[in-house]
Amino acid sequence: MKNPNALKWSDLKTGIFFVFGICFAAYMGLVIGKNSNLFSGVTTIKILSSDVQSLAENNFVSVSGKKIGTVSKMDFERRGGELFVVATLRLKNEFAPLVTKDAKATIKSLGVLGDKYVDIKTGKGAPVTNGDFIVLDTEDGMASLTTNANNAFVKINELLEHLNSGKGMAGRLISDEKMGEELAETINSLKNTTAELSKVTQKASHGDGLLPKLLNDKAMAKNTSETIERLNETALKTEELITKLNNEKGTLGHLSSDPTLYNNLSRTLSSLDSVLVDLKRKPGRYVKFSLF
Repeated sequence: MKNPNALKWSDLKTGIFFVFGICFAAYMGLVIGKNSNLFSGVTTIKILSSDVQSLAENNFVSVSGKKIGTVSKMDFERRGGELFVVATLRLKNEFAPLVTKDAKATIKSLGVLGDKYVDIKTGKGAPVTNGDFIVLDTEDGMASLTTNANNAFVKINELLEHLNSGKGMAGRLISDEKMGEELAETINSLKNTTAELSKVTQKASHGDGLLPKLLNDKAMAKNTSETIERLNETALKTEELITKLNNEKGTLGHLSSDPTLYNNLSRTLSSLDSVLVDLKRKPGRYVKFSLF
């Protein structure tokens, strides 16, 4: 008679397969979680940074936008008293020769809020080997954009505080009602002045006065221009005449600047005038007629 508590081979076989299945599933989960290929080898390289910009394990690694591996591990490490993060990159062996010892890695972002990934720009040196470090370049990217946005928000908040506290011209315009009213009156005055100027301009363009004719009548404008030119010429000649009068070299200049010459000329004219008067009164004294 068989013992009912005896272990059957079929039950044992089922248990073995069950345990094997669990182990295989756990291994596959580990492989898939690491984004690794079960049947391909890997080359491990590392990058060092004081700020990995939220890079996480299992983020992918690319060359020229094509995935060639994953970030497998991230650890802290102190160097020279400073704290750094060492990220281990697992590269598929088929793509590892593309990455050279002088290659440069950059942490980038998928879109605005996307996951981080490591993009590698290859160089011209020898291919990397297991455990090599490659240079990590910092990229402005979203980190710089976020910093700039934070700085902008800080400045906006400072501006709002100044406005609310009444500091500066803008703050006074908001908080000082009297100044706001004066500004409104000034704006209205400017509007009225602009309207008046517009009317004047319209009259100047289409009115009947002298200015519209000068603007619209080409013949009159030409005559006015010629008249102004003649006036300018007359002014120049008058200036030349005045200059000659002021010059002592000419006769007129001597008369205007030399009192002696002027006095002598005046006496000569007076004498001549006396002679002419006497000639009219007694012509016989100066002119004699004889028939024979």
